[in-house]
Amino acid sequence: MRTAHKVWSGIAAGVFGLVAVTDLAGSSVPPAGTVASSSTLPASSGAASPGAMPAVAPAVAGPAAMSASVIDVIDGDTFRLASGDEVRVLGIDSCEAATPGGRRATAAARTRLLSAPVTLTAEPGVDRDRYGRMLRYVGAGGADFASSMVTQDHTAIYTRGRNDASTAVRSTLRRLDTDGRSCGTALSTAPTTPRTTTATRTPDADVDRPRTPRPVAPRTAPRAAAGSSGGSSGGGGYYANCSAARAAGAAPLRAGAPGYRAALDRDKDGVACE
Repeated sequence: MRTAHKVWSGIAAGVFGLVAVTDLAGSSVPPAGTVASSSTLPASSGAASPGAMPAVAPAVAGPAAMSASVIDVIDGDTFRLASGDEVRVLGIDSCEAATPGGRRATAAARTRLLSAPVTLTAEPGVDRDRYGRMLRYVGAGGADFASSMVTQDHTAIYTRGRNDASTAVRSTLRRLDTDGRSCGTALSTAPTTPRTTTATRTPDADVDRPRTPRPVAPRTAPRAAAGSSGGSSGGGGYYANCSAARAAGAAPLRAGAPGYRAALDRDKDGVACE
């Protein structure tokens, strides 16, 4: 009895081992209609397939910033470097230096720019303006100079021509510029400064247009001096106006002739009512 039990146990163990070996051998080929998992794919040889995108896009290098020392502030948006170059700050427009707002802008720029070196960064594709000034973004004291200036009423976002700042920078400056500019006038701030006619005189609006004589109200009869008669100028009289002289057929009146008087000769050429 014991011998028979041992025989059947040995047969059962053999069958179990045979089934296990068969399962292991068949697992290397996936059943039809299934997709192999990533753990079963062959390891990559390291060569990228044509057209494959990198896992991380390469960073695009921006313009290199440079450090520089400012030796002179010309106005709120322009200054001079130790190298002799002038720099125009991108994106902003400060009041002119001679105006009240311009003096405030210049003072603010001096405070920010003269105390320590500044950082200059170029906008790609932009270098200098038509005056030869460098066009740059400016960092001062760890902050963006243009952004700190445009929040004040002496500086606004540049709108008088092409603004070479990037779209993102213009958007930021436009959001910060809530009050525009309040510059005032240069003449009201320096009353003791001698003014030249060509520099400050307001041009006459009619300077380039022909002058038309002002119409004279007609009178019923010309005034005559004692001894004169009717519309004539005989006897040393005079005509009240050129209309009266023309009505009497006496125009033009020449100097020394009866009826001539200087008041009728507007251009003082010796001939009245021509």
